[in-house]
Amino acid sequence: MMPVTPGLTKPPATDTPRPLVHIGYHKTATSWLQVRFFVPAHGFRQILDHDDVFDLLVRPHGLRFDPARAGEAIEARLRAVEPGAVPVISSELLSGHPFYGGRESDIYAERLARVLPRARILVTIRNQLQLLPSLYMQYLERGGTLPFARFFDGAETPGFFGFAPEHYEYDLLVARYQALFGSENVFVLPQEALRQDLDAAGACLARFAGAAAYAGLRGAARAPHAPSYPEGAQAVLRRANHVRQSVLNPAPFVSIGGPRISAYRLAGALSRRWPFRARAARRHLVSDYVARRFAGRFAVHNTRLSEIVSHALDLSAYDRLAEPVDAREAG
Repeated sequence: MMPVTPGLTKPPATDTPRPLVHIGYHKTATSWLQVRFFVPAHGFRQILDHDDVFDLLVRPHGLRFDPARAGEAIEARLRAVEPGAVPVISSELLSGHPFYGGRESDIYAERLARVLPRARILVTIRNQLQLLPSLYMQYLERGGTLPFARFFDGAETPGFFGFAPEHYEYDLLVARYQALFGSENVFVLPQEALRQDLDAAGACLARFAGAAAYAGLRGAARAPHAPSYPEGAQAVLRRANHVRQSVLNPAPFVSIGGPRISAYRLAGALSRRWPFRARAARRHLVSDYVARRFAGRFAVHNTRLSEIVSHALDLSAYDRLAEPVDAREAG
C-alpha cells in the first residue's frame, strides 16, 4: 500500500499521468520553454499557469497552506490530460523571488513534495555571471529604482531581504529536490545547452519527461525570443522608473503615462533607435560590474552541482562572462 504523504488526506492517485514540474530559475529561457516547447505539438500539456501556481502553491501563508486543496485541484487537471501527453507545471515562481534572495525556495520544494510526490523535476540554470545582469534588467522592467551596485548589495536592514548570491548556489536547491524526489527524478538543464544545440537539448528533455510523442521541434519553436532593452540604457531606464507606477514603485510622486505607454517604455524605445542604440550597445556596465564582483563566487557550487546530478552536465564554461546582457534572450 502506498504510504500517505504527510499533509495529504489520501494517497496521490497512481492512474493519473506523471507530471513534469519546471521550477525555473528566472532568466533561464523559461519563457521560451513555456511558450514554444511545452506545447501539445511536442507531446506536453500545461495544466497550471503562473496565476494557478501562485494561488495554489506560492501565495498561501505557511500557517494556512492546504496541501489537500492544492492536490485535489491539480489532480483534477491531471485527469483531464489527453492520453500520451505529459502534464507540465512550469513557473519560475517556484524557485523563489530573486529580488528578495529566493529565501522561500526550499519551502516551495517541500510543498511540491507534499502535493506531487510522483513528479519529475526540471531545474533550468545559467552561468551566474550572465544571468545576474539579465536579472537586474528584469528588476528595472518591474519598476526598480536602485542602481545596480546597491541592488546587488542586498538588504542592509535586519528583517528586510534583498538580493542574495546564495540563491544562485544551484547545488543547494538541486540537492534539496533530490532528497525529496530522488536523484533520478531531478534534471538540470543549462540554458547554454539550448543555445548550443537546441535539437539535442530538446530531445534530452523530452526523454527525461517521458514525452513519447515528441518527434522533434515543431512550428515556432526555433523563433528567437524578444531581447531585453540594451544594458547600456540601464541608467535612463532606472530614472524613468521614478515617474511611473509599477509593482516595485506603486505610488510614485508623479506618474508619466499610463500602463501601456509609460516613461519606462518611452525610454526603452528611445534606447533602441539610432544614435542611442549604437551608444547603448557599447556600454556594458552591469555585466562588467558583475564579472568583477562575483568572479569565482560560484565555482565550488558549480563543480559540486556537476558531481551530484545523475546525468552529464558540462559547466566548464561557467564563471566566465562571455557576452553582454543585451545580446542574450530575455526569457
